[in-house]
Amino acid sequence: MKSKTAEGKKPGIKAGAKSGAKAGARLKQKAGNGSFQIPGTGTQWLKYGLAVLLVFVVGFALEYFCQVPVLQEHQRGVTELSLDGAAADGFERTDQGFLLTGDKGTLSIGLGGMYVDQFVYHFDYDHLLNAKAYVCYYNEYGEADPDQDLLIEDHNNKLADVSCLKIGEKVDSIVLAVDRSELGEPGTREEAANTPLTITGLAISNTPRINGIRLGFFWVILGLGAFFWLCRGYLGNHLEAGFLAVCLSVGILTICALPANKVGFDEETHLYRAMGIASFPHGMNINQTVFSLMVPNLDAWPDNQPGSAVEQENLREYLNEYGDYKTGDIHLEPVIPKGTIPAYLGQALILKVCKGLGVPWGIMLTLGRFGNLFVYAALMYFAVRTTPVGKAIMAVIGLMPTSMFLACTYSYDPWVTGWIYLGTACLLREMLTPEKKITWKSYLGILACFLLGCSAKAVYAPMVLIALLLPSKKFADKKQKLLMRAGVLLLLAGLLSSFVLPVLIAPKDTGDIRGGATSEVGQMSYILGHFFGYLKILFVNIIQSMPKMLFGRDIFSVQGHLADSPLTWLAMGLAGYVVVTDTKISSPEALMGWQKLWIFLMLGGSALLVWTSMYIAYTVPGQLTIAGVQGRYYLPILYLFYLLFNSRLVIARFKNMWYHTGVLTVSAGLLLATMWVTVIVPMCL
Repeated sequence: MKSKTAEGKKPGIKAGAKSGAKAGARLKQKAGNGSFQIPGTGTQWLKYGLAVLLVFVVGFALEYFCQVPVLQEHQRGVTELSLDGAAADGFERTDQGFLLTGDKGTLSIGLGGMYVDQFVYHFDYDHLLNAKAYVCYYNEYGEADPDQDLLIEDHNNKLADVSCLKIGEKVDSIVLAVDRSELGEPGTREEAANTPLTITGLAISNTPRINGIRLGFFWVILGLGAFFWLCRGYLGNHLEAGFLAVCLSVGILTICALPANKVGFDEETHLYRAMGIASFPHGMNINQTVFSLMVPNLDAWPDNQPGSAVEQENLREYLNEYGDYKTGDIHLEPVIPKGTIPAYLGQALILKVCKGLGVPWGIMLTLGRFGNLFVYAALMYFAVRTTPVGKAIMAVIGLMPTSMFLACTYSYDPWVTGWIYLGTACLLREMLTPEKKITWKSYLGILACFLLGCSAKAVYAPMVLIALLLPSKKFADKKQKLLMRAGVLLLLAGLLSSFVLPVLIAPKDTGDIRGGATSEVGQMSYILGHFFGYLKILFVNIIQSMPKMLFGRDIFSVQGHLADSPLTWLAMGLAGYVVVTDTKISSPEALMGWQKLWIFLMLGGSALLVWTSMYIAYTVPGQLTIAGVQGRYYLPILYLFYLLFNSRLVIARFKNMWYHTGVLTVSAGLLLATMWVTVIVPMCL
């Protein structure tokens, strides 16, 4: 139903004053009901100040509580353990320590009930050290119970020379086990097995220290809780502010917690391109330490991440000391696909500033990731603010673990998703206000958003055709209508020419080298020679993967080379909840059935291009299973896809104040719980 709008002359000064007084009275009345008040009054500022102070103090109190077991111990600090007191099997005692001589080796260390916060062992090994620690600790009755041994899988980075294992128990004994067949990774096992391995030292660390990441985690939880409660009334009308608060607070904490190593999807490639842009026009002069993070390399093997705060600190110190990105002996002038260059500008800008200031390489790696987060947060903020329908749907998608993980690593996916969502929001605003004429400024803004988003990934080009849904009465005259629709078609043609035509006209002998024995020429011969057979393969693959890529783990929970979020069920429930309940719109019109059908066809066209591109570039010719397609490729189309199921048949009778606050609280809780389990506990304690 269309909303009624008041028409008439502008009010005079007196009328404006009266309306202002009435507005002030309404705000005071809302404040009495727990809504947001205009900040600035002494009482309000006092409330905010007390909230900040409380968050600060309680956060420190929680961090202190985590240190209590260590503080209670009389034997604090680092206790070096004598190697002579360890029982060795498969190791030979040398002047340097214990040299692994057998196919398997164990070191048994008896501790007799000593409290162990962290077990530390030093080693000399020039490969990926994969070891296991069996910890026999005391149970609730103060007795050693071998049946409840703690098994710690310890995967050490090639650059590391010390491993620090978090235990936090009174321990009877620890058995450190190494198996030559498990050293290294597939493809490097023989080399790893023949590389000398020496355990050079053993120690127990019971040192109380403030853990900055854990303290930040407590502050983020408490700070967001206070913000949601104090500003719940404001969030009822400004969901985008809540989105920004969650995105930035959790994102900044995540980036600080992640190691200076490859953790994201193809992160080495994206770092290489961002550094290339930051080094324009003279190219990069780097050494091997820097180069090893820009190509697949054992020095930055993604499955062997630092396992503690100490290990992270050691890795960063190594990179800071040995990383040379200015005068190294390797000179590179990266060739970067032109369409992707804008997608790296945020990351490249920070890297450029860091280079100018001479920031050490390990710190610079972390700071560059902030460029991606800030761009993503800004784009999504304006997208959520602009869209007249499905604000909560868009915010929830933007705050899913996979979406946020991409924004906290080197990647161009957040840029693509952010610009497409902003363009979609602006387009929906025009579509759902048919009585308001479209301006050239608005039209060009929409095309610019889709151009910036799709230039990096032209497979989403069919979404541009959704602009053809603009009704005829939106245009000032027939000439404007023809020109604007022609512009949409020209943009589509330009985007497709950068992706489809090169493959059709001059396919390459090889596809993506990461896909193995791929060949564009070979694959195109299969497609063109058996077109209907290919269509069957295409649709079978799409339909079989659809549940997990549109509603499940692949779209919500995957975090690059880190562990997946264990809360996929919560992510699915939250997504389903907002699709059903987010029915309020801020425009006179809603999407009609025929409009939804056209949108579905355009989204389907984008999905077909995604799968076809991976079939040509990443799949071995003649295979019936399409390789390389990941759930994150569906993120740019997910918002509109969910809107297709959004209906006013179900009306959620919630005040926006509580609805938006509740949705943001669950989203933030999902992110923080995921971060605690997959990043903080395994990497930062």
